Amino acid sequence: MRRLARLVATLSVLALTAAPALAQLRGVELYAPRSFGHVIGDTLTLTAEIALDAPFVLDSASLPTPRALNYWLDLRDVRVKDRGVREGVHRYTLDLVYQTFYAPLEPRRLTIPAVALFAVDGERRVAVDVPSWSFLMSPLREIVATGPGPAMALRPDIAPRPLPTAPLTRGLLLALGVALLSLLLLAWQMGWGPFGHRRSRPFARAARAIPSGLAAPAGDPALADPRYTRALQTLHRAFDATDGKGVFAEDLPGFFERHAAFRTAEAEVRRLFAASRRAFFGADPAGAQRELPPAELVALARRLRAVERGTA
Repeated sequence: MRRLARLVATLSVLALTAAPALAQLRGVELYAPRSFGHVIGDTLTLTAEIALDAPFVLDSASLPTPRALNYWLDLRDVRVKDRGVREGVHRYTLDLVYQTFYAPLEPRRLTIPAVALFAVDGERRVAVDVPSWSFLMSPLREIVATGPGPAMALRPDIAPRPLPTAPLTRGLLLALGVALLSLLLLAWQMGWGPFGHRRSRPFARAARAIPSGLAAPAGDPALADPRYTRALQTLHRAFDATDGKGVFAEDLPGFFERHAAFRTAEAEVRRLFAASRRAFFGADPAGAQRELPPAELVALARRLRAVERGTA
């Protein structure tokens, strides 16, 4: 009787000490893919839903590391998602990604081993076991050939399917044509290359004819630069060509009415005509240069070209 009483007491103590441990782990539910039809190289993802009594948490140090488990099975990835605490239960989702390299000659059942984890709460520690899982591997070939040819005969490579390139070629040619046409239109608008010699752009021709070096002083500033008077004449010919007749200072109001775009440079144009009057009719080329300095004359020629192009 004494021995029986001691045994009952011992079992009671063990039950009391084991009950809290069982209560700390609510459960482990394993979700797996199909358990058949797998071949060499397949990846298998096992998902374990773990429920712990709060404040227990999953010990990250107990998680397995990706590695080769044996000659035919690799653990490729380990992912843990903490789903938080709800109604006193701390839940985790653990994804274990395996890859199998077993090449069976006939259908064979293999087993992925269990994973031992731990949950901790300070000094307290409880085991959390993810159960093992078995699946059926399928062979890639027959053991004995049932058709013509040897069992290990390799099939020919699949011929690459030709891709239709005609639509791409047509699209490329169309895009190149549009780009070339746009470039030609831009050259025509800006007066580049041979387009700069057309009759409709007299100020473009004048701007090219006036040397940019005219802006630099040449010799004694009190003396007239012959290039300056030629530049004045070039601009006047551009005004005549634009209006289709000779344009003098008294004709400027009518010129601006017929060619309203040039009104933006009206003040500079009037200075040009005043300097021309002084140079050609006042016999004072040096005074004309002071009235409209060479640098400003070059700038005016370029501005009139821009107005003519519509880019000013």
